[in-house]
Amino acid sequence: MSLVATISNTVGVSEPAVKLLITVYSGYPLALIHRLFPYKKHIWLQYVYFTISSLCMLYWNYGFDVYHSLLSLFVQWLIFKVFAATSVMVGLSFLFQMGYLVYGYSVYSTSGYDINWCMPQCILTLRMIGLAWDVYDGHQKHESLNKDQQERGIKDIPSLIEIFGFNYFYGGYIVGPQFPLQRLRSLLNGELTDTPGGKPNSLFPGFRRCASGTLMLACQASLASMFNPLYYTTIEFQTSPFLYKVGYVAITGHVTLFQYVAIWVANEGSCIISGLGYKTHDGGRVTWDAVGNVKLRGFVSATSFQDVINCFNINTNGWVLRYVFKRLRFIGIRLVSHLSTLYFLALWHGLHEGYFTCFTFELLVMTVEKPMLSMIKELSIIQYMKSHPILSWIPTICGWVYLHTLLGYAVIDFALLKWGIYSPVYASVYYYGHLSFLLLFVLLKIQNFFKNKEEHVKTS
Repeated sequence: MSLVATISNTVGVSEPAVKLLITVYSGYPLALIHRLFPYKKHIWLQYVYFTISSLCMLYWNYGFDVYHSLLSLFVQWLIFKVFAATSVMVGLSFLFQMGYLVYGYSVYSTSGYDINWCMPQCILTLRMIGLAWDVYDGHQKHESLNKDQQERGIKDIPSLIEIFGFNYFYGGYIVGPQFPLQRLRSLLNGELTDTPGGKPNSLFPGFRRCASGTLMLACQASLASMFNPLYYTTIEFQTSPFLYKVGYVAITGHVTLFQYVAIWVANEGSCIISGLGYKTHDGGRVTWDAVGNVKLRGFVSATSFQDVINCFNINTNGWVLRYVFKRLRFIGIRLVSHLSTLYFLALWHGLHEGYFTCFTFELLVMTVEKPMLSMIKELSIIQYMKSHPILSWIPTICGWVYLHTLLGYAVIDFALLKWGIYSPVYASVYYYGHLSFLLLFVLLKIQNFFKNKEEHVKTS
């Protein structure tokens, strides 16, 4: 029996999942070897190192399916060479990369979560579409760009080896994070360091992140054995008391999301060791969270869905905001931009119905939550409690309970994926999440109607 099979049988995790974890942790020795390269020299050789090392790991995971990413990157380079920094280039890049990913999902997906070549391919898809936009921005008039576009803009056409090295960077090709080519160039040019002219003092922060991620993975694995979304589909769950089901869903949803948090944190350490996580603040303070994908403290203490969005999957959320939502401003209708962004994210995740219903529910939640919380904050009793030295904690606790009661419900379909599987689960809990936000939506509309009518009477 192979080592992977032995580990798989011991911890009760599938062999592809074990390989994925080993691949994530391989970033640490690869980062240490990378630090041995002559600083700021032989940049092309470093790109070759990224490419070969990551391709070896991908081949170990997915065999000859590795050709999918090689083909995608080569075609992206051809698009750059043929169409240069034009809007046509951006459009073709988007259509090809998303089209190829959707093709992969349609041919290779099963009824559950799949660990196959489509996983790194979805990282590649965003990276290449983002690169296309950055190349396009880099060839526009400087004054026509916002600050973010100016910083990320690429004024040349990347070479094939640079495109390969950018995608296959050992800390970002398998589970993210997303970062621009300009940042990787800054790393290789020796700019991302707290020691000018020397290598970054990032070993301790990187391995500390590794330890944190490893501990979280162990905790998540232990909790997942007790709180598993598949239990929703059992007769025992569906015949349990309503409040028990609400509590179980709340906890299980957090455990489900926590697996993403843990793997992102475990992966982030290798990026920190390389220096990619280097970040400076006002006053010269240095931190190493520039490519962090989650803010742990914010995630644990969140009191609203907006708080979760702000601290969970940060790089992907920032990517779609930058390259999808803001690029659709020309439509002039915020709802259309918001819908397009959410359904882009759903399609990027896969073709299962659960992704689309999950992001549709997110739209409902975000439509209701912001005005609802604004209205609640204006209530005199809330303002009184916030100003009171003893009662000030009550609104925060209420917000925490609100979020943590409903967050697990919001990912039922994301966890179970298929309508035929998760719709009976919703029915067994009486659609309490959907009905709650729909009721609030109606009440807010009624309130706005009377508020507008009252203002109209005052002005007439």
